[in-house]
Amino acid sequence: MLLGIPVEGHVASPERPALDVEKVYQTTAVISYRFLRVVTGEKMWKKYLPLKSSREYWSARHYIEDFLTPYVDAALQQRDQPCSENGTDKEADSGTPSMLTKIAAKESRYTRETLLSESLEILIAGTDTTAHSLSFAVGELTLNTRVLNKARSIVDEAWAKHGEFSLNTLKDLTYIRAIVKETLRLYSVASGSTSLETTRPTTIEGMTLPIGTKISWSMQAAGREPKIYPNPTEFMPERWLDGTKESPSVPMIDFGSGLHRCLGEHLAMLEATMMLAQLLHNFEWELVNGRASLEKLQQNLLIYPADGMPVRLKARRRPSENIAV
Repeated sequence: MLLGIPVEGHVASPERPALDVEKVYQTTAVISYRFLRVVTGEKMWKKYLPLKSSREYWSARHYIEDFLTPYVDAALQQRDQPCSENGTDKEADSGTPSMLTKIAAKESRYTRETLLSESLEILIAGTDTTAHSLSFAVGELTLNTRVLNKARSIVDEAWAKHGEFSLNTLKDLTYIRAIVKETLRLYSVASGSTSLETTRPTTIEGMTLPIGTKISWSMQAAGREPKIYPNPTEFMPERWLDGTKESPSVPMIDFGSGLHRCLGEHLAMLEATMMLAQLLHNFEWELVNGRASLEKLQQNLLIYPADGMPVRLKARRRPSENIAV
């Protein structure tokens, strides 16, 4: 349960709607696409024009806000009334604490409107971007048998130990998390030119830039800088693990830093780690076009395979399912 919504359930209650995964994903995709258009130059006021894209945006926006509102209200009520009549903790009574409840509990200034807005931002920041990164992770694992076999062994052991992939399993999935980080290093979601503006005179490579100068750089090129990441073209998740000889403290730049660090970082990393573990445990796959899918790339705001990266999937026969005859 991430926002207090049991993702495996489809039954509505008097207080909360049932989860329609496909509908929620479709609406967040529409809102995300609107965000991308604004980032690439579309004027924000265009959403108020009587256009088809505007109608689709407002329809999606109203659906997702109506869907999230009961969960937001429940989180705020739990925060403001932490104890039930018999003195027990409501969060404990309700089962697994939701991420929404934890967010609301940490910030007393949250109102219904601000928490609803932040919940929507979390969904947008951690859906399409996560799927984008997982596609490249699947591709790289196909071409790196050593990493793939090690990852499969780890997720199988975690499943045998816990019987599921959950928050309790995360400590056993450190290597899977490292695979996600290595994928982001090579194929950053925001791989296009990123820019900041100087707020004070700044010196870079001996050149002093005045206030107001826009500085742009490529996230993809930064992730392949050999001075920072030894053997930059090699897919090596071990570089993200503590105590390795390769590089024990490499920087993670894909989510930004400081006050403007990505709001969806923790949700995205959680989702990607869990989903990749599920894929490794349940499926085998191959790239239809082989290495070409990872080498022939196109770029707008994002980087993506020119061929769409077609993949053949098949259900995996796990070791525990082998039956002696």
